[in-house]
Amino acid sequence: MTEQPQPTSRPWLAWLWIERSTVVLPLILLVFDVVGTWGAYGHWHNTGHQQVEYGVRPLDWFGWVLVVAGPVALHHRRRAPRIAMAVCLGATLLYLLMGYAYGPIFLNALLAVIVIGGTGYRREVWAGSLAFAIGMIFVPTHSAKGQLRSSPSEILFTAGWLLALLMLAELFRLLRQRGLEVQRARDQEVKAHEEESRRQASEERLQIARELHDVLAHSISLIAVQANVALEVMDRRPEQARIALSAIKDASRSALGEVRSVLTVLRGDGAAPRDPAPDLGRLEHLVELAEAAGLKVALSVVGDLEKVPLAVSQAGYRIVQESLTNVVRHAEAGRAAILVECSDGLHLRITDDGRGCPLGEAATGGNGLPGMRERATAFGGTLTAGPQPGGGFRVDAHIPFPAPSASSTPDANDANDANDANDTDHTDGEQP
Repeated sequence: MTEQPQPTSRPWLAWLWIERSTVVLPLILLVFDVVGTWGAYGHWHNTGHQQVEYGVRPLDWFGWVLVVAGPVALHHRRRAPRIAMAVCLGATLLYLLMGYAYGPIFLNALLAVIVIGGTGYRREVWAGSLAFAIGMIFVPTHSAKGQLRSSPSEILFTAGWLLALLMLAELFRLLRQRGLEVQRARDQEVKAHEEESRRQASEERLQIARELHDVLAHSISLIAVQANVALEVMDRRPEQARIALSAIKDASRSALGEVRSVLTVLRGDGAAPRDPAPDLGRLEHLVELAEAAGLKVALSVVGDLEKVPLAVSQAGYRIVQESLTNVVRHAEAGRAAILVECSDGLHLRITDDGRGCPLGEAATGGNGLPGMRERATAFGGTLTAGPQPGGGFRVDAHIPFPAPSASSTPDANDANDANDANDTDHTDGEQP
């Protein structure tokens, strides 16, 4: 089983959002730099004589340019990451070399190494950090005028901070990569769920379209045939016209009931359809409608239809219905035969004595035959259709279904109960 990706924590998602933004992070850094630098120089302004004594350069317009250069460069880090890192490190180092007071400007270099290094520029980050560490040797300490950070302790201190900074950048790179992978996995999962929902919706629409096609094509074909009959005999034989109109009434009522059932499912309001989808138990009604259209139909059933699963039974009914519809509409047949066998599966055979199609040619036309074949293959079955050697047309369909277990049948349960009773009687007889 594939391990589902765990959602990232909200603080980490918030940091990812800040890091990926080209406005929020530079803006926060700019405010912090300006306020912090002003506060740092406020201390030296309160002790003006010490500012000259310790070699602190007064803050002028050029110092402010160096302070602001870091946030501005980070704002453009997406388009030019190498240049942004060089500007941040160079401006920070130049600010310190010129003797300006220490302040939050160190954050410019620190964030540049962490953020840009976390995006994969490891070689550039290592080279820039090493150059920055070498330049820190010539930075004044502001402990005494002219004193630099070149003592062994200061060099070790700078090297330690450099290693810690590079380790932090590497850790950020790993965490960022992990967060992006989790987010990518979640996006793919959402996309797969949406595609599955679209596929299921497409299958449902196809199934509903198939149901409507079967219902309307069959009923409208019968109605059209009966309407023609009624028009032909209305003046000469009113009784037969009345029979044809009655057949039209029955066919329309049946069609409306089935269409209502399909639309109930389509609306998805949760209400049970008043007219459930027909199954093989309603074949006789289907035969009556076909005979009302002038087609003589012989129905033969071998086996118990109750053993056929409901879904298979409904698919078998639609296959028979579509076959009779094709016979009434296209075959110009006078007789049709329906054979239904239930043994190791459901076997259907529908034949007629109509004109069919020439031998050796595939049966073509509308959506009827492909729809029947899809119904059969949906349950792992097969369907073949073609002309008969003696004339007419034949449809053969086979849909397998698992046979019910013997222990679940009523006869087997009754036999088991009888055997248990006999065993009890024998046991009671053996006791003294």
